[in-house]
Amino acid sequence: MKKTMLYLAALACCLFSLTSCGDDEPDVMATGSYTITFGTDFFKAAEFAIIYYKAVNGETKREIVTSGTTWAKTLTTKVPAEFAFKIEIEPKEEGDLNQDSYNIQMSGAISGAISSGGTGSFSNSTVFIGGTVAKDNVIKTLKANKEKTYGYRLDKNGNATQYTPTF
Repeated sequence: MKKTMLYLAALACCLFSLTSCGDDEPDVMATGSYTITFGTDFFKAAEFAIIYYKAVNGETKREIVTSGTTWAKTLTTKVPAEFAFKIEIEPKEEGDLNQDSYNIQMSGAISGAISSGGTGSFSNSTVFIGGTVAKDNVIKTLKANKEKTYGYRLDKNGNATQYTPTF
């Protein structure tokens, strides 16, 4: 009887000393920045640009830009994370153009870094439309570059991989 009570006491101690095997690891977070730069005449030749971008936890956001030379956004999200954007351009009509040439350069940049729980970062940029274009080629150039996408995936170890996002 004493042995049985001893075994039961030992069993009770084991039961009460078990801990949860759940995921107690804190979330790894990353901060990403988007910058899209427009030439000084871009919005003289384009009605607007629609920018779709990956936001917190992969949610897609949409913004319409009608003026300015820079659009920028910074956000923090859990990793693995996707930092990506898509730009859609709506050119003006030929009759709306009254200059001999237009600086319609458009470039985009994405950078990201593990902001807590790890290390790793990336930064890259690309030019989608180059420099100054003669009036006769503005609409054609904007239509040829009507939609551009650019993206990076960042894993919890800080490794970045470029990919073509879908929105």
